[in-house]
Amino acid sequence: MEKLKQVISYILKKSPSGRTRLDLSKLVYYCDGVFFQHYGTTITKERYIHLEDCPMAFNFYIAILELIQEEVLEVKLNVENGKIGNFTLHIKTEKPIELKKEEKRIINVVLTAFGETISEENRHYPNLYESYVITSVFSEIPIKPETINTKIHFHKKKSLLSISGKIFRVLYEE
Repeated sequence: MEKLKQVISYILKKSPSGRTRLDLSKLVYYCDGVFFQHYGTTITKERYIHLEDCPMAFNFYIAILELIQEEVLEVKLNVENGKIGNFTLHIKTEKPIELKKEEKRIINVVLTAFGETISEENRHYPNLYESYVITSVFSEIPIKPETINTKIHFHKKKSLLSISGKIFRVLYEE
């Protein structure tokens, strides 16, 4: 769970306006999924469950609680236009983050893809999005080669020519 706490801290360190629980949970899932696609293992070594609103690491709430108790994180209430919004998590005090260079690089890639809010997940990481959406609610989301790496993944704007070329290569390369 120490790696999970490190990933949460790193994401919040890179997010000056903080993150909601929902966004943070999704970001951790996508970071682990993208890292798995590149290296065959996850950063946090956590298992994930499909909740009603997002994928979540089994130990996510425990990690948040410990980080708050260690005074690394703080919870702030958002008030916009005189209305109470939601709660966001912010870095309170920075402690050394012990993530490897490759882990930080993947987390930065995921943060860059989404920006300040998590939207269009199916456009950025369709295979990871599909993996958790097709899993039954309150079931474990499998992160393994059979479920994560088997789908064609487009990062660029789609055009008929580029799609047909990629499909041709997938079907006819040995």
